[in-house]
Amino acid sequence: MLKVREIKFEDYVLVSFYSLSGNSLPESCFSFRDGAFSVSSVWPSDFVPARRKEMPRMFKVTASQLSAPSNRYSIPILADSENKKSEWVGVLSELHKILRKSHSRDRSIYVLKEAYDSSLPLIKSTQTAAIIDHKRIALGNEEGLFVVHVIIDEIIRVGDIKKIHQIELIPHGQMIAVISGRSHHVQLFPMSVLEGGKTDSHKLAETKGCHAMTSGTVCQGAHTCLCVARKSQVFCYELFQSNTISHRKFKELQIPTTVQWMGIFSEQLCVGFQSGFLRYPLRREGVPYRMLHFHDPTLSFIAHQPVDALCAVEISSIEYLLCFKSIGIYTDSRGLRSRPVELMWPAPPTYCCYNAPYLSVYSENAVDIFDVNTMDWIQTIPLKKVRPLNSEGSLNIFLLETIRLIYFKNKTNGEELVSSETPDNQEKQMVQHLSSKWRYSFRVPRAKAVLPKGLNFHLGSGERC
Repeated sequence: MLKVREIKFEDYVLVSFYSLSGNSLPESCFSFRDGAFSVSSVWPSDFVPARRKEMPRMFKVTASQLSAPSNRYSIPILADSENKKSEWVGVLSELHKILRKSHSRDRSIYVLKEAYDSSLPLIKSTQTAAIIDHKRIALGNEEGLFVVHVIIDEIIRVGDIKKIHQIELIPHGQMIAVISGRSHHVQLFPMSVLEGGKTDSHKLAETKGCHAMTSGTVCQGAHTCLCVARKSQVFCYELFQSNTISHRKFKELQIPTTVQWMGIFSEQLCVGFQSGFLRYPLRREGVPYRMLHFHDPTLSFIAHQPVDALCAVEISSIEYLLCFKSIGIYTDSRGLRSRPVELMWPAPPTYCCYNAPYLSVYSENAVDIFDVNTMDWIQTIPLKKVRPLNSEGSLNIFLLETIRLIYFKNKTNGEELVSSETPDNQEKQMVQHLSSKWRYSFRVPRAKAVLPKGLNFHLGSGERC
């Protein structure tokens, strides 16, 4: 049960409910734009157990949810008194009514879908994922690297590597890179392994102990590069593929402190670390560019109160958005403030992901979506304990009760991934193919298959089953 203390209301997003434990952070977040949103008093049958003496002070908020057995859920809220309860129910109901009457434009950008059947055992321990194409996803977990064909329920295991920490698809080089094993090495595979091809890997030996990587191109797309971070070092490699994969290290960088984020912008490597971002030229030698200059007195507070870096966004060739745990700051190519206001997070963030032009900011109880060009807060996705599995935030792991693989589908784009059909209630299993130890089907075993109702199968003269 939650207790209502205050309501934060902005663009029809409601953030208001706190746990009885006294935690200062909001416990639940709802959107008035949710088609299932409603608010009402409670009945004794609504929640069990419920203390009868508190019933007059309680009301419930109902919203949509992803999973069966119902597509809605309700949360009981405790007000300070019966009169306060009536006030909250009246105010929230009236605000919801105003929204519906105003026909306010729905600016939400993402629709949530289950990327695949949550009963697949591989999903429960997934650490990282990638969308290969509109029918296939790559999953990395403790057991290894797997390709799931969401339409035909076929699964391919890629080699015998274990403990996949990060997957990086490199389409311009027709390769896939993974950080794997207890030693956290980078290994490279040709893209053909995702179709069940030969699985010879190419290990980058000096990457032992690495924790992050990013890829891109230089020389107007002529060369493929991979940058790998190990504590405060970054190794930059040029990758080649003919009959086999090979590499050449062309740069080694020393960062002021531990690397917290990396990305490649306009043939420059952008590196985020505590209280700062730097841009390093990849094509030539040269000093790095400060993306946040403390000569600007309005930015000096970042240096005085060290804060973790989450990500950076290239708005244009002369403007960047630097996302820290406390704030988002727009700067120009000189590292000076480019806009008079900052992006303020509705709740302390845990992750940031960018899929142009939308920034997804993850917190304990929700994912907030911003348009980085207009700075508008356009959507709140009320999911607790959700974590991104790729840098774009299109694939996510939902860590409450039944662990689910969630796909954030952009309503304005075509299908990046065809989500699988709603699973039936039959118990599916991963069944290994007889012809290959690397291929599996996810299906109901023949011994457990249930015959469809209403069908008769003729066995012989006068016999039916």
